[in-house]
Amino acid sequence: MISAHISARTASQIGLAFGACFVAILAASPAHAVLDKVGFNFLLCEKEMVLEYPDEMEVMKYSMWDTPYQRIRNRSMPWVEVENLSDSTGNLTEFSMTIGDEDYNFTDATYGTFALLSDSTPDVLIQSVVSTGDLLTVTFGNGGLAPGETVRFGIDLAPDDDVEGLFPHPDFRLVLFDMNNMDGNGTEDNSVVTGTFVDPNNNALTESVSTQIADYEVTGNQANYFNQFIRPYGVMEGVDIFGTDVTTTVVPEPSTGVAAILAAVVGAGVLRRRR
Repeated sequence: MISAHISARTASQIGLAFGACFVAILAASPAHAVLDKVGFNFLLCEKEMVLEYPDEMEVMKYSMWDTPYQRIRNRSMPWVEVENLSDSTGNLTEFSMTIGDEDYNFTDATYGTFALLSDSTPDVLIQSVVSTGDLLTVTFGNGGLAPGETVRFGIDLAPDDDVEGLFPHPDFRLVLFDMNNMDGNGTEDNSVVTGTFVDPNNNALTESVSTQIADYEVTGNQANYFNQFIRPYGVMEGVDIFGTDVTTTVVPEPSTGVAAILAAVVGAGVLRRRR
């Protein structure tokens, strides 16, 4: 009986000692290869100026009174805005986007590049590549976009050569998503956007976050005119901005040493229960 009493007390002391060590190491150990929080804001618009000055009514009015054919061309060459959110814990080094409707592709036929840097964000270095026409990848130089920094760039959309009967200047609102769910397929064939982040103090720490673009609701005259359905002259047509915040918060994982001590604590508890 005395021996059993001593063994139980000893097991209890072992458990407490391991528990204290676990807490100490947990407090001192860094997160296991993850960033705490990353996120970016993604916007799409046919007018670069509207993205740059979204709250300026004069800019909006000017953009609404363009010619019907100019609007058709603008919608096949939309502008993208990407902002690394101010509370991100990493730099945004890469942005990618799938085509959505695979009857179309990203092309460099007009710009000579797949992503044309906007004059409104001239200090950002970008490079762009496209895989099989259906995946656009844009990388940001000089360590990427720091939290709070923004880049804008233009893209160009075209129908695949082997698909007949498609409008030659496709509306991005039907290629990257389906405004008002016009095809009835929901988000099944919508574009997916992804941001990749890196810890500025440790390039080995990276995290990616992505989302599928929604079928945004479009109202007003701008819902009536797309592709071959051309707006009559003298009719004003609104300009919409589409987009969303894409964020994630990562729960840090314990390092290998912390996990081992946690296992030891659990083992000591089991030993005490058995005694």
